[in-house]
Amino acid sequence: MATILIVDDRPSNRSYLAALLGYTEHRILEAEDGARALAITRAERPDLIITDILMPTMDGYEFVQQLRADTALRATRVIFFSAVYSERETMAMAARCGVTTVLGKPSEPQRILAAVAAELGVALGAPAPALPSKHDRDLPFDLCARLSELERMCMMLVGERRVEALADAFVDAARRVLDADCVALCLLASTERTVRHLATHGVEGGLLEAYALNEQDLPGVLLRARAPLRLDGDDALLTTLPQHHPEVGHLLGLQVHDLQHPLGWLYCTRRVGAAPFSDEEERWATALAAQLAVAYENLNLYEVVQRHAAQLQLEALARADADAALRDSEHRLELARQVFDSTQEAILMTDADANIVAANPAFEEITGYREAEVMGQNPRLMKSGRHDDAFYAGMWNCLEHDGQWRGEIWNRRKNGEIYPASMSISAVHDEQGRRTAYVSVSTDLSALKAAHHQLDFLSNHDALTLLPNRSLFNDRMQQALAAARQDASQVALLLFNVDRLSRINDSLGHAAGDAVLREVARRAGEVAGPTETVARLSGDEFVLLLTSFDDTDDVIYCARRLMEAVSQPLLVGEHDVVVTGSIGISVYPRDGDVPGDLLKAADAALAHVKESGRNGFRFFKGEMNAEALRWLALETRLRRAIERDELSLHYQPQVSRLDGRVVGMEALLRWRSEEIGPVSPADFIPLAEDTGLIHPIGEWVIRQACFQNKAWQNAGLAPVRVAVNVSASQFKAGSVAQVVRTALHDSGLEAQWLEVELTESVMLGDSAAAEAQMAELRALGVSLSLDDFGTGYSSLGYLSRFPLDKLKIDQTFVRNIATEQRSAAIAQATIALAQGLSLAVVAEGVETVGQRDFLGSLGCDVLQGYLYGRPVPAFEMAELLAKGRVVL
Repeated sequence: MATILIVDDRPSNRSYLAALLGYTEHRILEAEDGARALAITRAERPDLIITDILMPTMDGYEFVQQLRADTALRATRVIFFSAVYSERETMAMAARCGVTTVLGKPSEPQRILAAVAAELGVALGAPAPALPSKHDRDLPFDLCARLSELERMCMMLVGERRVEALADAFVDAARRVLDADCVALCLLASTERTVRHLATHGVEGGLLEAYALNEQDLPGVLLRARAPLRLDGDDALLTTLPQHHPEVGHLLGLQVHDLQHPLGWLYCTRRVGAAPFSDEEERWATALAAQLAVAYENLNLYEVVQRHAAQLQLEALARADADAALRDSEHRLELARQVFDSTQEAILMTDADANIVAANPAFEEITGYREAEVMGQNPRLMKSGRHDDAFYAGMWNCLEHDGQWRGEIWNRRKNGEIYPASMSISAVHDEQGRRTAYVSVSTDLSALKAAHHQLDFLSNHDALTLLPNRSLFNDRMQQALAAARQDASQVALLLFNVDRLSRINDSLGHAAGDAVLREVARRAGEVAGPTETVARLSGDEFVLLLTSFDDTDDVIYCARRLMEAVSQPLLVGEHDVVVTGSIGISVYPRDGDVPGDLLKAADAALAHVKESGRNGFRFFKGEMNAEALRWLALETRLRRAIERDELSLHYQPQVSRLDGRVVGMEALLRWRSEEIGPVSPADFIPLAEDTGLIHPIGEWVIRQACFQNKAWQNAGLAPVRVAVNVSASQFKAGSVAQVVRTALHDSGLEAQWLEVELTESVMLGDSAAAEAQMAELRALGVSLSLDDFGTGYSSLGYLSRFPLDKLKIDQTFVRNIATEQRSAAIAQATIALAQGLSLAVVAEGVETVGQRDFLGSLGCDVLQGYLYGRPVPAFEMAELLAKGRVVL
C-alpha cells in the first residue's frame, strides 16, 4: 500500500480520484493548492503526487519546482492531471519539472489506474489487491460504472439553470450510485434560511417540508452536521424522522455546503435487512454533495448575473439616452440654470459627503438662509427635531438602496420656525456608477397644510360655536361605543336645549341669539373638560358625550353642573340675559347600542323635561335607580367573594391542530356566589373594573394560575404554558410586573410557563408606560400575547413596537370563517401579519371541524375552543394533561 497525495482546487476532482484509488487500498491524502500540498509533502513524504496545474495561491508548476528544489523531496514521483494546457505545452512544462506522466481531464479510470501503477513501479500483471467486501461486490454499479455515473451527473449539472431539474437529476443519480431505497434533497434559498426546493425519491416530499429546518430532529439536524451521519436501525436519532416515513434500516445523511455556509442537506436510506452504508459509499456521497454544491452555487451565481445583466441593459439604454442628451448639452445646461434660478421650489445640492455645494433663490426665500451661509455645511442645520433617528435612518437607507427618497418632512427656517415640506432627494452617479452628489427639491407646505387644516376643521365643526358638528360627533360617538364594548363600560348622552332662545332672537335679534349660543358652547366645554365631547347638532340643540364616569351619580352631577353653567347671567350687548337648559339623558348599553337609538332615547327624555316645565334633566328610563341598586348589591357580594373562596379558575386547552397535543391553556375566572349562584363573567368583570376590585382579583388569578401549574408539574405532568388575562386597568396601574414576579417566586414556577394576555386597549393612551411594563415582563421571561386581535382600534404600528410573542384571533372572526368572506379575510390577514412579524397565532372559539380545517389551510396550527374542550376545573385539566392530547 502506497501513500498518494491528490492536489486539486476542486473538491469534486479530489473526491473522484480518492474514490477511484480507494479501491486499490492506497492511503490517500488531499490538498486544495500547491502551498498546502508542499506542507503535507514535507510532513507525510508521500510515494506519489497527482496534481492539477492551474490552482490559486500556488499552482502545480510552482509547487513541483519547489519540490525539486528541496533535496529531501526531489525524488518524489509526480503525475500532472490537468485540462488547462495543450498537449505540447503540457508535455514541455512537465519535462522542465522532471515529470514524465501527464494525464488529461477527463481520463478513463483504467488509464488513471495504469499510470499510478506504473509510477509506483507496479506491473500491470502483478497480483491484484484484496477483493472488496461482499456488499461492494453486490452493488449494482461497479467502480467504473459509478465513476461514469458521477461524470455524467457532473456534466449534466454544470449546464442546468433550473433548480427543480438540477435537484431531480441529482436525486436520481444519488439513488443509483448509492443503491438507496429513499433519497431526499433539500436546497436552501441563497438569501434567507428558507427551503427553496425539496426533491425526493421513495418518500413523500410534503412529509418532510415541515421538518426541513428543524435542527433538533431528522432531517433538519443535518444542517448542523459538519460530518456525514451513518445511522442504523437501533439508533435513537432515526426515531425523529417524521411520522409515516417509509421504514428505515440504514441512513446516510450529510450537509450540502460551500466553504462557509450550509446550502441544504441530503440523506439516503435502505430498508431493514439491507446492507448498511459503507465507508466507501460515504465518500461517494461526499463527492456527490461536493459536486452538487458547486453546481448549485453556479446556478445561484447565474441568476445573480442574469439580474445584473438586465440591470446593465437598462443602464446601457440610459447611457445611450444620456449620450443623445449630451449633443444638446449647452442648451440644456442653460435651461437648467434658468429653471434652477426661477423655480418656486427650493433646490439644494450636496457632494457625495452631504456637504452643501449649491442652493437656488427659492431655497433662500423659503429657509431664510443665503447660499453663502450654507456652503460647505451639512443639511442637518435645518433639522427640526420632530423626527427621530429611525426616520433619518430610513431616508438614508432608501437613498443607499434605491437612489432616491420622497416624502414629507419638517424642517427649521433660519429664524427657528418649523415648517412642513414635500421633499424629493436623488443620488447622482457618474459614468462609473460612483455616487458624486445629492439633489433635493422641496416645496413649502405651510400654506397648503394650513388650508387643508382649515377646510378639515370647517367640514367637521360648527361655524358659529366652533364645536364639533353632527358628523364629527357621530364619529367620536362610534369610537366611544366601540371602546365601551371592548372594556364593558358605559357611555352617557346628555342632549340639551337652550330654553326659549327664540324669544331672544325675536326681541334682541339673531346676532344676540348667536352670542348666547357661543357663550353656552363655551360654558358647556368648560363643564366637559378636555376628555369629553360637546357638539352642536342644530339650532339651540347641543349634546355632551360622557365616557368617564363610574355610576349614575356622576352623570347626575355632570347634568347639574351643566344646568348651573348655562343659567349664569350673560351680557349681550347692553342687556343682561339669563337662559336655562333642559337635558335628556340616555345611557349605553341600557338605552341602546348604536348612536341613533341613544340619540332618540335622549331626545324622548328631553321632550319629557320640556313637557314638565323645562329647566331640568331626566333619564330616558326611571328604572335606572333600581338597576343601580342591583349593581350595588352585586358589588357588595363581589367584595366578599375572595374572602368566601367563591372564585375559581377553569382551564381551556390550546391544542395543536396537527397532532392534537395540548400545547397550552388559558385560565378563565369563574364566580359561584353562595347567595345567587353562578354569576356571568360578563356581569362581574366589568363591575370589578369599575369598582377597582379587578386589582385584588387579578392578583389572585395570577397567583392561583402559577401555583396550580407548578402543582401539575410537581405531579409529573408535562409542563405546559398557562395564559392569564390582565385587564387594561390592571396594566395601566403599573403593578402587574411586580405581581407576576412575586407569584413566580412564591410558587416556584419558571417564567417560561406563564403567558400574560393583554387587550388592544392596553396600547392606547400612555404607550410609553405600556411599553416599559411589557419590557419588564419580558425581562422576567414571561410571554406576552395580544387577545381578541382585530376587535379594537389600536395602530398596527404597535405590533412592531411592543415586545409581543403571540396574536389571538378573536372568536367573532372564527365563528363565520368558513362561510363569511370578510371574517376569512380578516383571519388570513391576521395570520399573515403575525407570520411576517415572527409572532405565534392562536385561534379561539373553534367549534367545528370546518373551522379547524379552514384555519389550518391559512397556516394557523394552534386552536382553542369547544371543538377541543370547554373550560374545565383544575382536576379535569390534570386528566387531560396526563393524556397529553385531545382525540376528536
